[in-house]
Amino acid sequence: MKIGFLLTSILLFAGTLRPCRAQFTLTGQSGNFLVPEARVIGDKKIAFGSSFNPQKEALILYPSRRGTHEIHNFVTLGFLPFMELTFNLTPIIDAPLDYGIGDRSGSMRFLLKKETGKFPALLFGMYIPLGTSNFVDSNFITGTKHFNLGGKELTLSAGVGIPWVVRTLIFTGFDSIDIVRKENDYQVGFFGSARVPLSSFLLVSAEYESRNVNVGLMGKLFNDKCFAKLYTLNFKTVGFGVSYSGTVK
Repeated sequence: MKIGFLLTSILLFAGTLRPCRAQFTLTGQSGNFLVPEARVIGDKKIAFGSSFNPQKEALILYPSRRGTHEIHNFVTLGFLPFMELTFNLTPIIDAPLDYGIGDRSGSMRFLLKKETGKFPALLFGMYIPLGTSNFVDSNFITGTKHFNLGGKELTLSAGVGIPWVVRTLIFTGFDSIDIVRKENDYQVGFFGSARVPLSSFLLVSAEYESRNVNVGLMGKLFNDKCFAKLYTLNFKTVGFGVSYSGTVK
């Protein structure tokens, strides 16, 4: 019954989409649903978006609140042709006031090598160690290659993330700096994705995000700068999001 509902939702959603490559992950990385690609937004570019992440797949796991429904918000800025910077804000739904405005974090990605005819593009991603929590922080390297598949563009990506992060207490003058294990398995270990347009209006993507297999649709919504996505998380629940990208003049 659940699988039927998920498939029906995806098919109904497909009619509003057209293919695109400028998509962003849940946390604002250039990529698919939760898996990043070796691609950056570009110089003088800006993107922002919001995604719903259901409770069963929650990333924000404070000890007293082991997961709630999440709204992940991001702003991504392009600096130079090879670098992008992302700021994240994830409000804790139904949390008491002493939780503040939500979980905050930042990350940077560097395009190490552009794609060539024989070799994939390579990208290094790292978080900015300026907080006490590390729920959506990740350090990884990934590669992306495009192939011609019967006249359609097949995009394949594969990467690996490490489970250790640096934790600092910025409000104590950086007196405490520790190397700790991440508080969840988001982008820890191997991950990969495949994406292909099935028609002029439908693009499908599948990914393994070191925890789950996620499958869904991505595409342009309304115009060439506004994008939408709908996907299943481990074939158990549904996530969705929208994003907008443009040029800073």
